[in-house]
Amino acid sequence: MINDSAYGPVANGLQPQLARVKSAANTFLNILQGNRDAYTDASSGLIKITRWVITISLVLYAIFAPHSIAITQGSYLLGLIAWGIQLTVTRRMRQSRTPIDVALFGFFACCVVSSFFSYDPMVSVKGLRSPAFFLAFYFVSTNIKSIRFASLLGLTLILSCLVNVGYSGAKLTAGRGLQIDSINPGSAFANDTIRVGDVILEADDQVVNSPADLSRIIDSNRGRLRVKLKRKDSVTEVSMPRGVIRDAKGTSFDRLGITTSPGRDFRITGFYSHYETYAEVLQLIASLAIALLIAVPKKQSITIWFLCVAIPLLLATLILTSTRAALAGLATSVAVMALASSRRRVLVAATAGILVMLPLALIAVEHARGISLFDPEEGSTAYRLEMWREAFGIIKDNPLLGIGKGSEGKLKEVLGLYDEGRLPPGHFHSTPVQIAVWWGLLGLVFYYAFMTILTVEIWRVVKRMQSWQARGISLGVLGAVVAFNVSALVHFNFGDGEVVMAFWLLTGLAFAVRRIAIEESATESPERMPASPSSGDSHRNRLPQPAASAEQSARAARAKQH
Repeated sequence: MINDSAYGPVANGLQPQLARVKSAANTFLNILQGNRDAYTDASSGLIKITRWVITISLVLYAIFAPHSIAITQGSYLLGLIAWGIQLTVTRRMRQSRTPIDVALFGFFACCVVSSFFSYDPMVSVKGLRSPAFFLAFYFVSTNIKSIRFASLLGLTLILSCLVNVGYSGAKLTAGRGLQIDSINPGSAFANDTIRVGDVILEADDQVVNSPADLSRIIDSNRGRLRVKLKRKDSVTEVSMPRGVIRDAKGTSFDRLGITTSPGRDFRITGFYSHYETYAEVLQLIASLAIALLIAVPKKQSITIWFLCVAIPLLLATLILTSTRAALAGLATSVAVMALASSRRRVLVAATAGILVMLPLALIAVEHARGISLFDPEEGSTAYRLEMWREAFGIIKDNPLLGIGKGSEGKLKEVLGLYDEGRLPPGHFHSTPVQIAVWWGLLGLVFYYAFMTILTVEIWRVVKRMQSWQARGISLGVLGAVVAFNVSALVHFNFGDGEVVMAFWLLTGLAFAVRRIAIEESATESPERMPASPSSGDSHRNRLPQPAASAEQSARAARAKQH
């Protein structure tokens, strides 16, 4: 047995302070998460550790969801492991059911069955990792114990996203490449291929960000000069004789016969590698921010000022991605949220905002990409139309279970995919089309079943919440689900890991709010609650009914008067 006095009076003096710090830390965790449970194992150090790990993983999930798929998924998996340990130790393996369980697990079952009947089973089974992340929905919705913590995670997500918004603004200010502003008639750049407005991205496979870079590359190599140019949404490569440039009059950059400025006509990507991914995440987070602004009361001045700064920045950044589907998705989201709010002033403001912002956004897209809203001859639209035509043939031949995820790589030559190989390989650029191709029409039915149930249930939560945090979160997630499904028509956003992790986080927040409301209603008014047939009841009709209760009270008062 260890004698504490052996460590001396200093160690003995520190023990009360350490005990107070430990107690304060546990108290902070309880307040943050709103823990009311009196675990029989609460004295167990393992339970306390898992609670801390779960809370920290949720915060990290919200912080990094707009930035890094690796850290986001790593945080979630760490929390999932801690949750599994906690359930095992407390023996609470049976969790409350939700209305989407059958549809969601049915969809995943279709993915599993399709993978084993796939044309390329090894690839398809490995691909199950992506849809398996739907468990993040249950991790988030079950482990958030208070509306306060849910609100904190939502605001953290918005605040964190502003970091990549600032980074994107800095990149746009610095520019990328050299935009050609003028070309002298005698210049080596004066040819039929290069035009004013083109942006020089690379020369001889080296990045060009300044006139000095281009001049150095010309002098340091031999042979023809290869230049990669960006024009609107396309990139092309041209070559020209290096000797003509070297023999031209002038020194250094002047001999090129062109004037340039930093290139800023590019689609921003944040910390991601692709602008469409960034746009999809931005529309989800912007929906949440707009909903919180709708719901927040006037007295919450700090929150209002924060949202009034954040929302224009998010909207401007989304416009600069020049992604038409995400812009349409957010516009639809705002319209649905305005309708769900049931406030005439909000509906008028939303309509005015859409009528003003959407044309400006389309003008910005046309300027950046040189395309109209819909042009069948435009590159990305023509590619999608061809992919969909080929996909419908695959669905017709494999209607029930599809071909299995990734099998198109094995079948592309047999089926003549990608216009007989003339188009670059890729996916089918539509979530419903891609799901039908990979996992069959049965999988598509389950997919839209859980999306429909999500929308209906969150709408019900919006109508019945009294707390502005709960109402704002549920309203924002309603808009996010709508925006996600609108852009999913022409994007395979359900297969984009960064987007779908943000989607499960938000939907998990909404269902956490729903669960907390049901639990609080059952605690406060047990006599009003119908008997539950089982502990696993889905609580489909057990949301609080403030409006109905008020109406019943009014009717009772009128009856007494008569």
